[in-house]
Amino acid sequence: MKYLLLRQGKEDGEPATAEHFDSEFEATNWARSWLQSHAEHDRYVLKPEDDSRNLLMIRTVAGQWYAMPLADPVR
Repeated sequence: MKYLLLRQGKEDGEPATAEHFDSEFEATNWARSWLQSHAEHDRYVLKPEDDSRNLLMIRTVAGQWYAMPLADPVR
């Protein structure tokens, strides 16, 4: 499945990058690695192409990247 990495707040815009992976675990590891050397901001969203579950990627003050599942909006 294709995963898109987008700057938070610009999820409808052009992705920073995109790749195909077999699992969310592989995609998360790739996103952390890519963000470590390319990120221009502290928050990104890792979005699967099928819109199953988005992950918020957050950079800490120490420079580590964490992935947190985003909840569906309350209706």
